[in-house]
Amino acid sequence: LGFFGVPSGGAEGAGPLLQLREEQQQLELGRRREQLREAQQRLQEVALEAQRAQLKRLHQTSER
Repeated sequence: LGFFGVPSGGAEGAGPLLQLREEQQQLELGRRREQLREAQQRLQEVALEAQRAQLKRLHQTSER
């Protein structure tokens, strides 16, 4: 038996390693999705703030 009591070598040893790799990939995918969601939220906030500032300037110039 090898590491963690898994048979060393052969197809049997590859199963748990492949499963671990898949789990790592899923975690990384989840992290990337969360980063994208946060970036999208920040971009939306910046866009809304820019729109508010633009409307404020437009309102101020129309009062003159």
